[in-house]
Amino acid sequence: MKKTNILFIIIIFGFLSCNNEQKKPVVKYSSEIVSNPTPFAKGIISTENNSEFELTFSADGLKTYFSRRAPEEKQMIYESDFNNGKWSTPKLAEFSTDRDETAMITPNGKFLFFGSEREIPNKPNKGNFDMNIWMMEKTDKGWSKPKPLPEPINAVQIEKEQWPSSNNNFFCSNDNETFYFTTMMRGTKSIKLYETKFDGKVFSEPREIEGIWDDEKFWVYSAVISPDGKYLLFNSYDAPGGKGGEDIFVCKKTENGWSKAKPIGQLINSKNEESSPRFSRDGKYFFFSQSENLGNYEYGEWSIFFVETEYLNLEKIFE
Repeated sequence: MKKTNILFIIIIFGFLSCNNEQKKPVVKYSSEIVSNPTPFAKGIISTENNSEFELTFSADGLKTYFSRRAPEEKQMIYESDFNNGKWSTPKLAEFSTDRDETAMITPNGKFLFFGSEREIPNKPNKGNFDMNIWMMEKTDKGWSKPKPLPEPINAVQIEKEQWPSSNNNFFCSNDNETFYFTTMMRGTKSIKLYETKFDGKVFSEPREIEGIWDDEKFWVYSAVISPDGKYLLFNSYDAPGGKGGEDIFVCKKTENGWSKAKPIGQLINSKNEESSPRFSRDGKYFFFSQSENLGNYEYGEWSIFFVETEYLNLEKIFE
């Protein structure tokens, strides 16, 4: 074969390889700079009369699924589309039929995971409150029928077991292969972070991520990895460095794993309750949920806020 033909093949192969790389969509969710936390899609997604919290975006960033709870009702998952700079009126997601929450779509758009109180077939909950992770796969006709993840990711509560033991409601990944979830495994002392690998069919045995706190009594809850893979963010209750109640914390990726947790800072954490850290697909925007602390363990309605990630100054937290 001539050298020119070999060179041509190499160039074509390289071109195809580049095009096969997954590109993070760039979607501008605000026409203005968002340097301070602002209600997300105020009056449409973040409303005054309902609680809204926890959201995920489709692979192209043009659809969101989020949790909404009307007064005196169970939370369910709603969806909204982004067209011409505006979000559509949210509608109940077709698959949300029970107490459902914390949807997450993989970056490649192939799988959607969510937490649900619905009963796993032939595995009735015998504890006081149990949620588990369910998954759906994208098909030509939409999302497939939800099915529960296997044990030990899901662990249905046994008789007399109390929340949060064996309760699991959020499952996430930023690379379509390594997934993270937080739960209190039966017999342990707190909610911890676990990692599992997924090849599209089978999940590996979960591995606990250690070293985030010096004292294991502090929770690691609703954890996500930033799109660039540099940071691990989660919320924890009454943890060191927080403002009290529920606050958001961050760890930095190191050669040996994850650093010790540090509070994300006063731009986000406050005397109120902050939880559910999330990112836009390209990492430009940071989202979180907040509820007013009314005292005596009473709280107002939850709302979703967002801010441009650069204003978090995550790198400076670890200087």
